[in-house]
Amino acid sequence: MKKYILALIILLSSIGAEAQISVSNTAFNPESKWIFGGTAGAGFLGSDGFSIYATPTVGYKLLPNLVGGFSGTLSYQQNKHSKSSIWGLGPFFKYYVGRSFYASVNYRHYFVNQKIKSSGERFEEEEGALNLGAGYLQHLGGNTFLEIGASYNVLYREDSSILDSPFIPYVGVIIGL
Repeated sequence: MKKYILALIILLSSIGAEAQISVSNTAFNPESKWIFGGTAGAGFLGSDGFSIYATPTVGYKLLPNLVGGFSGTLSYQQNKHSKSSIWGLGPFFKYYVGRSFYASVNYRHYFVNQKIKSSGERFEEEEGALNLGAGYLQHLGGNTFLEIGASYNVLYREDSSILDSPFIPYVGVIIGL
C-alpha cells in the first residue's frame, strides 16, 4: 500500500510541475489567446483499491467570449477484483458570460481497458460522449479562475454504456481567460 501512495504522490507532483512549466510562457501574458486547465484527483476505494485521474484542457480564444479546444481524460482504477484504465480525447467549445458563467459542449471518445484479476479476462471497449453543460467561474486572481460546473451526456445509454452515469459534476482551474 505504501508503494501505491508514493507512486500517487509522485504522479500528482509531476502533473503540477508540468502544468507550471507549460503555462508560464503564455497563460500569464494578457495578450495570449491560449487557455490551459483541467482537473486532477485521487481516491481510495475502501481498504482494497484506489483511483487516480486527470482531465487536461487546452483551448484558444476564437472570440472574446468563445473558447474552442481539446480536452482529455486519463484514469486508472484498481481494487482486489479488477484494474481498469480509461483514456479519452475530444473537442470542446465554451461560451463565457461576463467571466462569471459559461455554457459548454464537448465530445469525448473514451477507450476502456479492464482486467479481471481472478480469471485473467481482459475487456476492451470504446464509447463516445456528447456532453452539454454549464457552470460558474470564481476569479482567483490575474487571469486564473476556479471552474465549478456539471454536464450531461446526451448519448448515454443506461443498459449498455461503459460510463457510470450521464451526469458529470466537476471542479477545475482555468488559466488564461
